[in-house]
Amino acid sequence: MSRTRLFSPVPLSANTDVMLGGDQARYIGRVLRLKPGDGFTIFDGKGGEYPATVATVSKSQVQINIAAIIEQNAESPLSIHLLQGVSRGERMDFVVQKATELGVQRITPVLTEFSVVKLDSKRAEKRVQHWSNIAISACEQCGRNILPIIDAPQPLRNWIGDNLASANTRILLRPDADISLGSATKPEGTVTLLIGPEGGFSDAEYEQAEIAGFRAARFGPRILRTETAAIAAIAVLQSLHGDLG
Repeated sequence: MSRTRLFSPVPLSANTDVMLGGDQARYIGRVLRLKPGDGFTIFDGKGGEYPATVATVSKSQVQINIAAIIEQNAESPLSIHLLQGVSRGERMDFVVQKATELGVQRITPVLTEFSVVKLDSKRAEKRVQHWSNIAISACEQCGRNILPIIDAPQPLRNWIGDNLASANTRILLRPDADISLGSATKPEGTVTLLIGPEGGFSDAEYEQAEIAGFRAARFGPRILRTETAAIAAIAVLQSLHGDLG
């Protein structure tokens, strides 16, 4: 049986006692039904993880004993920054979850000319929190101890305008590209992977991306859904240049 892994919003340190409240306490006490003396693993998203033991359980709080840190590292040697066109509901949730499991270090949701999702500042803030919770759950499941960065959604043209110069590798999936993703040269530094939303990119956006240093690559003979394209491309990059090979 696998050992339960939980994220702590409270910074952790070795050989200390920590009091957890809110959702974490309810999950430990009411969902997992852990009792004093039960053990699990906890991490705070900054690297490493800690064996922990439940000390006391109440309706609103759980006190745990933290042991020495275990320097467990499940991060990929390939740094991937995913620029993902925002898609509807569960599609975007799926991308965030699977990209986290596959080792992506940063996710920036972008809004494009053909985006079907419209977000005001209040909705955007709620979505970021929602996506962050999905990433946390994915880290708990897959063994990562460092949380990916989830940026606030922004128009693609704004991101490009703020990030014109880069020495890193930039890749844009495009069905009619001259080269395939698998034949692209080995990345230098961080790979920024740009994936369009359900409606794809406009000609102007393709042009803006090219000016910003994105190299177009195709991904087989079939046109993939946005969530399929993102996860498949990440898996290929991790297999060729990361830690899935």
